[in-house]
Amino acid sequence: MLPEGGTLACMTDAPVIITVAGHAEREFAPNRCTVAVRVHADGATREQAADPVAAAVATVTGLVTEMRERDDSPVKRWTFDQVRHSRHRPYNSEGRTRPWRYTSAAAITVTFHEFDAIGAFVDKVSGIDSVTVSGLHWWITRKTQQKRVAQVRDLAVQNALDKAKGYTKSLGYSTFRAIAIADPGMLGLQTPPTPYPVGTPKMRSAMRADIASAPEESVEAIVLEPDRITITADVEARFEAS
Repeated sequence: MLPEGGTLACMTDAPVIITVAGHAEREFAPNRCTVAVRVHADGATREQAADPVAAAVATVTGLVTEMRERDDSPVKRWTFDQVRHSRHRPYNSEGRTRPWRYTSAAAITVTFHEFDAIGAFVDKVSGIDSVTVSGLHWWITRKTQQKRVAQVRDLAVQNALDKAKGYTKSLGYSTFRAIAIADPGMLGLQTPPTPYPVGTPKMRSAMRADIASAPEESVEAIVLEPDRITITADVEARFEAS
């Protein structure tokens, strides 16, 4: 039993070994956003499907090229998938074949590093016939991700050390020496599985709903708030306390 208001005195000079799991989670702002644009049309003839898509692709790529060639370009890179043409023959309710239907489609992605330009771009391309903004992907570059993961891993190790100190506080130990630090499972701890890989950012795309719900008659550019990226890290650590 502990003395009132006191701590349990260490009964031996022998060090004690503590094995603990450490966890950390932090949110960071993204530094890239990739806007996915889909161009699609169908018709009773190949021309009825292909012509609107070709016109829309020319308009969108023209907007992107104009932004990309500016000295202060907000666009880091962009891609254009070739226009694909297909046809299929639908059936009526009686199972009889109907005339051929032709489809043309293309995909364009635009990656921004200046987020102020995204709203105006989305607003413009959304008003082009046959064009749909299919999604926004907020992310961080590999170099930045490596820095952020290292920061969060350091916090996870600190969390493990704080746990070890907490477990031995009543025993009077004051010196701690790390014996081993490892990824989850390597020191034999039965830690619960994490919902995503260690140190891997979890991306969220809440902006899709905001785009879909924006009124068509709105004259102001869409204002987008980037969703923050969560990075988690888990470690196992073994300390010697004395």
